[in-house]
Amino acid sequence: MNLLAAVDLYLGAKRSLGAVFSAEQRILRSFMRAVGDIPLAAITVEMCSSFCMAGAAPTQFSVRKHYALHAFFRYLRGRGEIAIIPLPTAGPRVTFTFEPYIYSLDELRRLLDATEILATSRVPLPPQTVRMLLLVLYAAGLRAGEGLRLERSDVDLAQRTLVIRNTKFFKSRVVPIGRSLTETLHAYCARQPEQAHNGSAAARFFTTAAGKTISLAQLENAFVRVRRHAGIQRPSTDRWQPRLHDMRHSFAVHRLLSWYRAGIDVQAHLPMLATYLGHVNLSGTQKYLTLTPQLLAEAAHRFERYAEGNPEVRHD
Repeated sequence: MNLLAAVDLYLGAKRSLGAVFSAEQRILRSFMRAVGDIPLAAITVEMCSSFCMAGAAPTQFSVRKHYALHAFFRYLRGRGEIAIIPLPTAGPRVTFTFEPYIYSLDELRRLLDATEILATSRVPLPPQTVRMLLLVLYAAGLRAGEGLRLERSDVDLAQRTLVIRNTKFFKSRVVPIGRSLTETLHAYCARQPEQAHNGSAAARFFTTAAGKTISLAQLENAFVRVRRHAGIQRPSTDRWQPRLHDMRHSFAVHRLLSWYRAGIDVQAHLPMLATYLGHVNLSGTQKYLTLTPQLLAEAAHRFERYAEGNPEVRHD
């Protein structure tokens, strides 16, 4: 069996189980372009190592490529298509710690205002659509893919809920939204031409001006333009610039900060936040507790009040 047929077989098997698998698909297609549609038996450890590293020092993407290839080859070995997995025994390791960018409320306002730049760019996304998407991603704490996959029937403005399907962990959840976001969504819907959605309840809620599905790459490209126009960036020496996904991180951190400042028992409310964000366990939510100096300062202040015998913690 050649590589192309093996990749198609693997992706088909994963999708039949309900997996989205878009990132892994891009990695496997990229690997195939790098080595060619060769027989599986001709794939060597050196080929895989060269593809994963693609440079002198390993990166987080190197690790992700290694994991994607390992899962792919493990599947093929289970089917008897290959005898061994052509990967190094030890995968790439990254020594640095990535820190998400937490947008301030002022920066969020600047991002929303800066979407107007898209009216004069070649990005095929209407400014009002990108603005509404950014609002939803932040206000509801969604992953970008979850926002893009929203269908019209998933947005219930009467009940003020969003139904999130096909999530990262293959579970659906219902996300309640606030009155302000609901009213903004109402206004957005009123301005959208019905023909853009083909009149179908199953059509995507967010589309291009031509009524087509918005890809993640299109949205990320538009976001980079908007972020730069808003003047939001890390120092030039930093490895990572603020990302679209950091809207979700900002939502979580801001919610935790508001709980601390309101005297609410944060630990008791973490399971609620984990469910809202679609985390499968608390460890994914607990990481937010140490993301910013403001959160650490609030936690320290809470502990000081507790040590002085004045906890002022609410459990409602």
